[in-house]
Amino acid sequence: MAEMAKIVSDVDLAYQVLADKGSAMYFRDLIGQVLESKGKPVHSRAYAIAEVHTQINMDSRFVHVGKGMWSLTEWMPQRGLKTLEETAATVSETNVRREKLLAEIQQDYRGASESEESE
Repeated sequence: MAEMAKIVSDVDLAYQVLADKGSAMYFRDLIGQVLESKGKPVHSRAYAIAEVHTQINMDSRFVHVGKGMWSLTEWMPQRGLKTLEETAATVSETNVRREKLLAEIQQDYRGASESEESE
């Protein structure tokens, strides 16, 4: 893996480290393993950590789960996803409500106009 690690980007290595572990990791442990896998000397460890942390933060495959812990997005439960039928039913109900409200407004408006004319 050391030879392959030299070719693969830091963020791809971080993905592989998380995938192999199978659970969330503290960012310093994760990035430490990435830097070890690379096997190249680092001029400034703090700079290298900041650089890899930024790459992870910008990559949609990763999700911050709190207190410095990072996980893979694919492990997170999907929220708010509706089936096509549920979405269509919601849109249909909304349209019916809008039509009723519009009819009531128009009726109120006509009633108000007619009462003004009769005065």
